[in-house]
Amino acid sequence: MFFCSGAQIMKQPRVMIAEDFVLIQEMIRRTVELECEVVAVFEDGRAVLDAVLANPPDILLIDVSLPTMRGFAVAERIRQSRPEVCIVFVTAHADPNYVNYAFEIGAKGYLLKGSLQLELLPAIRAVFSGGTYKSALLR
Repeated sequence: MFFCSGAQIMKQPRVMIAEDFVLIQEMIRRTVELECEVVAVFEDGRAVLDAVLANPPDILLIDVSLPTMRGFAVAERIRQSRPEVCIVFVTAHADPNYVNYAFEIGAKGYLLKGSLQLELLPAIRAVFSGGTYKSALLR
């Protein structure tokens, strides 16, 4: 369970997942459901953007590479309209330029897919409690 920053009550974070590779999507969902409420899963950027703007989750787990609209473009739009949403990139892109750009546009976390099983829940806990998270492989 998590404590919402600034609140005295415990609640499960509401999470949306944006991942176009179905096997990774299911791995993320199964892991996240242990401690969070998964409210929706999407395979393309435009669909997740529309959903987040209409009904924002607490946390958006999003890949950098998505069809119809790239993850960075989605994140930029969300930060402008729904800055309360914690954006965590879950990606295979370890390039420092990608990592730096993600945080520049307001992401709260950046997680490599290769470390999902070990780091996904700690990353969610960190950002939901008001912190940031960067994959151990990138530190």
